[in-house]
Amino acid sequence: MTALGTLAPLLDALKASSAWLRAAKAKAAVIGGIAASLHGRPRVTRDIDIVALVADDAWASFVTAGERFGIFPRRADALAFARATRVLLLRHRPSEVDLDVSLGAIPFERALVERAIIKRIQRVTFRVATAEDIVVMKTLALRPRDIADIEGILAAQPNLEMARIRRDVRALSESLEGPDYLSELERIVSNQRRGAALPVAVRARRQ
Repeated sequence: MTALGTLAPLLDALKASSAWLRAAKAKAAVIGGIAASLHGRPRVTRDIDIVALVADDAWASFVTAGERFGIFPRRADALAFARATRVLLLRHRPSEVDLDVSLGAIPFERALVERAIIKRIQRVTFRVATAEDIVVMKTLALRPRDIADIEGILAAQPNLEMARIRRDVRALSESLEGPDYLSELERIVSNQRRGAALPVAVRARRQ
């Protein structure tokens, strides 16, 4: 086991999904656990999360194009589910790795895809969202795993564009019901900085 889970199946699925997206001429970026691991603290993940920009009337052909690369819906009503949620639930059958493809629509998602950077793991090349955009997305989820991912990215990336992160969190928060997301982010940042300032021996006891 590696920090990204069993790496070979994930790489097979990443390679297939990247080829599919290129063939479909769909701009996209990897997000989720893989992106958080690459930008911050590696952790186990066994699936792939993607944001893709696909015209609403092209979803059916987009899904069909994936079949050539071993990518199929993992539920019979995948398109109906996507119309309700804007998420395609797919699976790369050869590796049995699940793919959750969010069909981007809002300006932040479009900007995330445009800002995506190239990553390469063992000859597999793919586009991944920036560290800043992953922090924004994780802040709007705020599960324990998301908080840990934010802390890992903050520790690994000391030169994050925090002004952009705060701006995007504030803007997205206005359309969401829930906690004060920006205050939650500031609390995580403050806690991470206090932890980083502790002597090494103290930090080790806390882990």
